[in-house]
Amino acid sequence: MSQAAVFKQLHADPQILVLPNAWDAASAALMEDAGAKAVATSSAAVAWAHGYADGGLLPVPTLLAAIGEIARVLKVPLTADIEGGYSD
Repeated sequence: MSQAAVFKQLHADPQILVLPNAWDAASAALMEDAGAKAVATSSAAVAWAHGYADGGLLPVPTLLAAIGEIARVLKVPLTADIEGGYSD
């Protein structure tokens, strides 16, 4: 089953889906090890972890690299908060 299908099923289950918010690969791995069925990113936390204020100031390449690093260490689904989408 794909990660997207797993994530969709987690939303359909009667049990509440808790999405802990990671800011880097290490925090995401810890959340998965603690039993998270899926992990999210927090735009503010990812920005702050890279020395930027929240609100679209984190450069897109840095954001995408961070999300890639997080996704690489997880076996559970990941959903990413990408600020306002970096678009008008």
